[in-house]
Amino acid sequence: MTRRLHWIAVVLFLLSFAYDVVVWGALPGMGDVGAAIAGSARREAPLATTYVVLGRPLDRAAPALQAFGEQRLTAAFGAGFERIREDPTVAIDLVFGSHWNAQQRWITTLYWAAPLLFLVSALLWTRRPKSVHLIRR
Repeated sequence: MTRRLHWIAVVLFLLSFAYDVVVWGALPGMGDVGAAIAGSARREAPLATTYVVLGRPLDRAAPALQAFGEQRLTAAFGAGFERIREDPTVAIDLVFGSHWNAQQRWITTLYWAAPLLFLVSALLWTRRPKSVHLIRR
């Protein structure tokens, strides 16, 4: 198991990063609320901005991914849409500071999981067991 732990960490990183890119990339297509959250993210959350910038072309190319991302974001942040419309400058603070439902906690957890799993993957990759050959073939 420990011989393949670095691969498990890499796969988990790639899955969480792909989820973040698809979901956050759908943000600009959500109308005024999406634009408010994306604008607030540009000012306050560089990681969220990175996900939006990387995910936007992907979501434009595949409408199913755009619909998936919009559905996840609406389910997660729908309870705060009125408050975001009232004051768009605090949109990203509401997204990360409030706990409306399980979907919102899941998106927030995966938001932070990608950079953490990247570091874990890099650490495990440098510490992976290497094969030793005593006799040349």
